[in-house]
Amino acid sequence: MKWRTDRNDATDRGSVNFLVNIGGAGHGGGMVAKVYEITKPRRMWQVAYPDPFKRDGKGRARMVRRHFADEAAALKHQAEVNKRVTIEGTAGLAFDATVRADAIAARQVLEAAGHAKMTLRQLADAYVQRVPRSAAGSMLVGEALELFLKEKRLAEGRTPQTVMNLSIRVSRWIREAKITQVHEVTRESVEHLRTRAVSAQARRNDINAVSSFCTWLLEQRKIDHHPLMGLRRPHVEWKPPTVFTTAECGRLLRAAQAMEHDDALGPIVVLLYVGVRPSEVEGTRLFYGRSPMARIEGGKLRGRANRTVPLLPAAVAWLKAAGSPERVTPLNKHARGRLMAEAGLSWGVDTCRHTCISNLAELLNNDAKVARQAGTSEAMIARHYRRLRTPQEARAWAALRPGKG
Repeated sequence: MKWRTDRNDATDRGSVNFLVNIGGAGHGGGMVAKVYEITKPRRMWQVAYPDPFKRDGKGRARMVRRHFADEAAALKHQAEVNKRVTIEGTAGLAFDATVRADAIAARQVLEAAGHAKMTLRQLADAYVQRVPRSAAGSMLVGEALELFLKEKRLAEGRTPQTVMNLSIRVSRWIREAKITQVHEVTRESVEHLRTRAVSAQARRNDINAVSSFCTWLLEQRKIDHHPLMGLRRPHVEWKPPTVFTTAECGRLLRAAQAMEHDDALGPIVVLLYVGVRPSEVEGTRLFYGRSPMARIEGGKLRGRANRTVPLLPAAVAWLKAAGSPERVTPLNKHARGRLMAEAGLSWGVDTCRHTCISNLAELLNNDAKVARQAGTSEAMIARHYRRLRTPQEARAWAALRPGKG
């Protein structure tokens, strides 16, 4: 994307083309509304600007987006929005006719009573000091958490694992901060999340979970500001993914093969040789024949990484030893614990997937193809998985077969 300086200078990179330079007068040296040209699925123009009252899960302003079939109409709307910002500030963007009429009527009442210098904010502060807190503010935080989790589960369709993770992290924060009512959710109550005696990644995950809850409270108008807005997240040092050696892969596969009554071999092969995410195991279908392949759907990305990938000969051989199943069932925690104990290994959530991707990166020597099979980006492959294994190790991994050492 580039700023447009001339109407014929616009360049298309993908589906969105930046049209208008917004620099110049206005708040902060630049105006708020920007105009984009959308070329897919059809040509249109989009006017986008930040909503001053709504925040996303990271505490950033949500974007208001309006679409126009005509460029002139989009430019006109952009000019109107930026003019309002210059006159009223960004908060004026959220004023509809009802809010404006209410504000004007309030000013008239104050002036008629001789309080011309009192602002509406001062009036609101005086009101909340005198009038008991509303039902929303006095709501038990436990009840609010239940409603939040219910919306995540039913309205947003989050997986049970995601909902449970949110419940555990937010509930722990509520206990440690000694919060009983919603109005006690303040900046002070979330500060200790940054200093807990756990890893930086765990602190970051806790902050993200609590931030999601606070965003929901703000959207439901149960709190008047996001307590985590502007809070610096802990820095997490990058570490290379953990992978199994070829010998460890052999031990894991043979241990799974020995657990016949648990049907452990199928899901391990799918994880170790197809490279699916653990959440994608249940939605993976296996096809055999002249061109064996796997169709991977669903998972935590909810379909955004759906793909069809070829099965390696090693995968076909091990799946044949498992009875050539069309689908496999994810291992439960108990079966997984017994399997790893038998193999003498430690379980990592994505270690099998990391092992598969790092070996494919050396076998195929094509980041784009590996990214397509793994359901991720080419940049992710180049940045995280290159040279974790040697070509010799990758060939040994691909040569593992049932009955071989």
